[in-house]
Amino acid sequence: MDFADTIVKQKIMGTEEIDEAEFAKKIGMDAIYFVDYCTPLFCKSHFSDEDVPKAFGMTGETEFIGEGLIRTEKDLDKIVLPNPHDDRYYDPAKRFMEKYHDSGLAIYTGLRPFGMFNTIYSMPMMDFAIALGENLKLIDTMMDVFIEWNLVVIEKLQHFGLDFIATYNDMAYKEGPLVSPQVLREVFLPKMKIVADAIKLPWAFHSDGNLTIVMEDLLTLGMNCVNPFEPPCMNLKAAKEKWGDRICLWGNIDLVKTLPYGTVEEVEAEVKQRIADAGAGGGYICATANSITGFCKIENVFAMTNAVQKYGVYPLEWID
Repeated sequence: MDFADTIVKQKIMGTEEIDEAEFAKKIGMDAIYFVDYCTPLFCKSHFSDEDVPKAFGMTGETEFIGEGLIRTEKDLDKIVLPNPHDDRYYDPAKRFMEKYHDSGLAIYTGLRPFGMFNTIYSMPMMDFAIALGENLKLIDTMMDVFIEWNLVVIEKLQHFGLDFIATYNDMAYKEGPLVSPQVLREVFLPKMKIVADAIKLPWAFHSDGNLTIVMEDLLTLGMNCVNPFEPPCMNLKAAKEKWGDRICLWGNIDLVKTLPYGTVEEVEAEVKQRIADAGAGGGYICATANSITGFCKIENVFAMTNAVQKYGVYPLEWID
């Protein structure tokens, strides 16, 4: 299972009109998703001064994150979200479920529900850092706005027959988290817990980067799965040993070298190694270290999925 961007879908299917179930089955995925309700960031375009509050996941358009729009309490009126109580707002989800409910595939939605990611990236980074020390009220207020909206969206979507929810909350660089463990525990985790408690379906927590020093804190949220265990900053075998009895591990196939530049043989070898590292006893979803991106070689995408089908069948008798 994995998720893919529009470019790679079009390359593989040879058409701009994509049927999600047909694409998933063509490359061996076992789940499909929609992200229509991923909370927008309130920032400027990376390429201009244009405000783009629908960027980065809200409309499916490609847009790089620019400088956040919120500096002080005076800017809070720039946070304008759709009405989550309007039943018409969920028509895209209804149509998706109606179309694919009998596809034989798991269906999930991707949300950005915890408020942390949106708060950080809806502010200029320096203003965010200053607010952590001098104006926590602003951060609390922004978090509350995003969380209140997401609590309604989560409640609505959980009645649509989804199989699980993926939550996106990028909060780390390759060296470690954006904030210290202490700040995470004191400022963000209590509010994130409110959202986590509202999720009644199985759910996965996503963040790129190195989460090692805050993983125990994050696990208090009660997620069923963590994604994507980005290499090389997170070691999948070590993660399996530390946390594999508490969560499902999802990801870790290299997107920097192997999938875009490697050979088919190198892809197969990496998939085999990852399954050996984390597949014993179940609890590992072999997938890329983020998504199936447009810069992946198409032959390597198929090599990955073919290798999963070759080596990922239980019992894993080939593992020493």
